Amino acid sequence: MKQAYHSTFHLREDKTGLLLTDLAEIHFVELPKLKEQSVGTERRLVKWMLFLTAKTREQLEVLVMGDSVMRKSLTTLEFLSQDEETRWLYEERMKGLQTYVADIEGARREGREEGREEGRREARREIARAMLEAGDNVEKVVRLTKLPREQVEAIQRELESGR
Repeated sequence: MKQAYHSTFHLREDKTGLLLTDLAEIHFVELPKLKEQSVGTERRLVKWMLFLTAKTREQLEVLVMGDSVMRKSLTTLEFLSQDEETRWLYEERMKGLQTYVADIEGARREGREEGREEGRREARREIARAMLEAGDNVEKVVRLTKLPREQVEAIQRELESGR
């Protein structure tokens, strides 16, 4: 009897056997057992297992035919298999790309926060304008909107010159 190269386990309650969830399972893939079986390469898991255990370039080329993800993996594997300096350069490039992505994301967050703050300032100015138009005094507008007195007075002058 041949042993299975792929085993799947599920989380069950010990006494009742009740399945906890169908969203979690544990897969064990035993590469040495794959060699003992004659399995076609049509199944994706088997293809990856054969990819990981391939001994020759020719075996890898057959596996990656028509599969862009496997082709990319082979390209990366070949690149990383080069000399130490090339590996170092690759790692530095990857670090640089990660830093770039983090910087862009940080700038986006900062820009969104600046936009929100500008929106809040504009809302306070509109509230101040409405309060002054309704006849509220400068001190009350400053106290409630938390705008600088100079800004509230400038809005008031603007309103007075427009009347």
